[in-house]
Amino acid sequence: MARSRIGGAGVKLPRWVRFAVGRAVPPGARRDALLGDLLEEFAHRAEASGVHAARRWLRRETLSVAAQLLRARWTDPDLRGAQHDFDRRHAFAGSGSGARTLPASRGSNRMDILVSNIRYALRRMVRSPFFTLTAIVSLGLGIGANTAIFSMVNAVYLQDRGFADEASLVDVFTSSPDFTYGSFSYPDWEDVEAGTTDVFASIGTMRLSFAQIEADDGSIEMVFAEAVSGGWFETLGLRTVLGRGLGAEDHVAPGAHPVVVLSHAAWQSRYAGDPAVVGRTIRVGGLLHEVVGVLAPEYRGALTGLHPEVMIPILQFDEITGLSGDTFEARGNQSQFVKARLRPGVEAPQVEGALAQVVQQNRTAHPNYWTADRSLIVVPTADIVLHPMVDGYLTQATGVLMLVVAMVLLIACANLASFLLARASERRKEIAVRLAMGAKRRTLIGQLLTETLILAVLGGAVGLAAASMGLDLLQRADLPLPIPITFDLAPDRTVLFFSLGVSVVAGVLFGLAPALQATNPALAPTLRDETAGGGRARGNALRNALVAGQVAVSVVLLVGAGLFLRSFSAMQRIDLGFDDGPGALVQVVAPATRYDAAARDRFWTELQGRVEALPGVDRAALISNVPLDQLNTTFGAVTVPGVEPEDGRPYHLIDDAEVSPGWIETMGHPLVAGRGFEASDSEHSQPVAVVNEAFAEFFYGTTDAVGRSFGQGDDEVSIVGVIENSKVRRMGEADRPWFLRPIQQRGSNYMWVLARGSAHSEALAAEIVRTAQSIDREIMIVEAKTMDRHLGAIRLGRVLGAQVIGAFAALALLLASIGLYGVVSFAVSKRAREVGIRMSLGAEAGQVVRMLTASGLKLVAVGTGVGLLLSVLLAQGLSRLLYGVPTMDVVTLAGVTLLIGTVSFVAAWVPARRVTRVNPVAALRSE
Repeated sequence: MARSRIGGAGVKLPRWVRFAVGRAVPPGARRDALLGDLLEEFAHRAEASGVHAARRWLRRETLSVAAQLLRARWTDPDLRGAQHDFDRRHAFAGSGSGARTLPASRGSNRMDILVSNIRYALRRMVRSPFFTLTAIVSLGLGIGANTAIFSMVNAVYLQDRGFADEASLVDVFTSSPDFTYGSFSYPDWEDVEAGTTDVFASIGTMRLSFAQIEADDGSIEMVFAEAVSGGWFETLGLRTVLGRGLGAEDHVAPGAHPVVVLSHAAWQSRYAGDPAVVGRTIRVGGLLHEVVGVLAPEYRGALTGLHPEVMIPILQFDEITGLSGDTFEARGNQSQFVKARLRPGVEAPQVEGALAQVVQQNRTAHPNYWTADRSLIVVPTADIVLHPMVDGYLTQATGVLMLVVAMVLLIACANLASFLLARASERRKEIAVRLAMGAKRRTLIGQLLTETLILAVLGGAVGLAAASMGLDLLQRADLPLPIPITFDLAPDRTVLFFSLGVSVVAGVLFGLAPALQATNPALAPTLRDETAGGGRARGNALRNALVAGQVAVSVVLLVGAGLFLRSFSAMQRIDLGFDDGPGALVQVVAPATRYDAAARDRFWTELQGRVEALPGVDRAALISNVPLDQLNTTFGAVTVPGVEPEDGRPYHLIDDAEVSPGWIETMGHPLVAGRGFEASDSEHSQPVAVVNEAFAEFFYGTTDAVGRSFGQGDDEVSIVGVIENSKVRRMGEADRPWFLRPIQQRGSNYMWVLARGSAHSEALAAEIVRTAQSIDREIMIVEAKTMDRHLGAIRLGRVLGAQVIGAFAALALLLASIGLYGVVSFAVSKRAREVGIRMSLGAEAGQVVRMLTASGLKLVAVGTGVGLLLSVLLAQGLSRLLYGVPTMDVVTLAGVTLLIGTVSFVAAWVPARRVTRVNPVAALRSE
């Protein structure tokens, strides 16, 4: 019997109270809890106001609570369903004291409960379409961002590369102070192949290339190719679906093996999967080659993202590319990648010992090239993503992106939790009735979590669709890439499981706290107080914490975006040392197989003359290696008496290029002293050069270098001009020595044509291509682009970083603003009575607005402070990705604070302003 002690007298609930509650609430813990709440309040009132007043209150409250429970029990379809389930589970078999509960199948009960929960959740979602849509879209944006970035991670890190038994594969690199992970020359690879037979079961080398393919209709297209040695297929374990791969029989003598293997994608797209393609001859690089096989689809290239359409024997490289014939003799021509397969049982020390012997032999045989600081190293292939030189940056950038999208998802989930807490506050009466009627708490938690999980899964579906569309747009985007990079970003099983997993985890983690809070009310106070204004304090505290957290995360993302934008702005302000204005760039190859030195020089002279004569062209010139070319770096071996190389070599390796007359004027290099090149600087005249200021200062200690000389090969080169320093390899580099030689004295089969004038750059590039092909229909056109795209390629990383992180930061700010708006709106709606009283007593609308807005801005202030602190700590990890801006940038921090404050003020002010327009009398009556 419910009993309490008051001043020594026993107080208990009258029998009619227990009877009334018993008729309305099924027996069990919930009935006892409700009676206990009534008794506790009755005892308190009896002690404070007297027993008679307490009895009047008890009579009124008991009748009110019982009536509400009975009405809800038989009129609300959801509660009626819950009562039906209760009656079914507790039906009595027989009668009297021998009553028992009918047994039920555990599996069928669980399935019935699940189906019932799903139906209940769907009914609730249909009744609140605005809430449902907002929750699904918020989660969809967060999950979509994570799915899109994970799809990229999956394509780069997780997809099968088509290598057999990758655990036994290693990559071999040359190593020097300039390049820790350098590529090989052909002679160096031959030395390694011959000296490692005890540790490597097989070894192969590959060189990337472009190849010109002629289609059946006569059109010519430049495609990506891999030139490989005879052991490449064996070493990687590559499969073919038709014909054979390339082997030792294709690796005997240069130019003697005109065969190709097609990639699976090229076989499908170019030849419609025709099995009769094997045995056909196709024209590659202007020469006929026999198709001997088709690769299996899983192999998409040795380097991730670079998908070759054809594979050719490396000894056909000069014939395919049109290079001159030093590819297989020059040790300085380092363009080959090497992979090897370990013999069973071979450990790392054995491999290192074998490579050390090769290095020692080469230092003895080739001391001018294999200096004391040059060595060989191995890296397990499984540890390499793209290349060891860039993998660190790639991993850091990937980590930053994954952290960014995780923050966006965190904000979206916090929004969902805030919405659910608000709904739980509004549904507190319904849940209290259910609990009072005997519903188990875990059953209600299951119902609420089911609703959350359905929302999360629907949000995941929206996110997957959004990610697929976004990735499709990314793949279609015309990015200024230096080479065609392709990733398979289509959602596969891994991506689908990731999206589903993120959805479920988000639904459970951020739906559990609202469900636990909603199902733990004080029964009697909740049942008798339908109009309590603010809900429970801890619910408000949790909602406020979520909003502050959203603001903090948004600040972190905005600071990151601001740093990248500032870094990009700093890069845009770099003085390149040449004219970066409009221009057309076309790379042309005069194949050495068809052009001897004299014919080649005549072709370049004629091409330059014709381009200069094009309408809208003011200037045109040629260069062998255009500045800031990310795919090619050329060096000249330079000797200057009295200036000894520090690395032990007998010469200095200095960046160089061959140019035509007029290059300095066309490119816009400011001339400091002397002159540029002229037509009279021929092969029969004095060898000459133009150097930059860094070259002159490094070798001569002054920029006044005109008339001085240096050695290059057999030439004694006289300096005729000095130009200002300019960027040669990278935008952020320090001043680097660089020199130019005239193409009349040092010819090249590869040349870039640069033209400037009033003509539109893209149209001018196309016209240059047509001009070159009008001279020679089969001339090789490697690339045609504008100067803007050329510079855009080297800026692309920071541009994409600023754009992507900026977009996610804007999304985070939008979601956080929605969360703040929702919390303030909910708080304002619960304070409508207070606002009505204040305005009835004469309070000004502006005062009320300021009061309500301030309550929201306090949360923003806390979140901003936490966010700024986190930003300062996390920004330290971005230092490698930024240029020209400190990680603790005051301008960025101040700008973000101002932005977040402005947006948050609007999000809090709008609902606060709206409530002041409500009629005070109506507000009071609504309560």
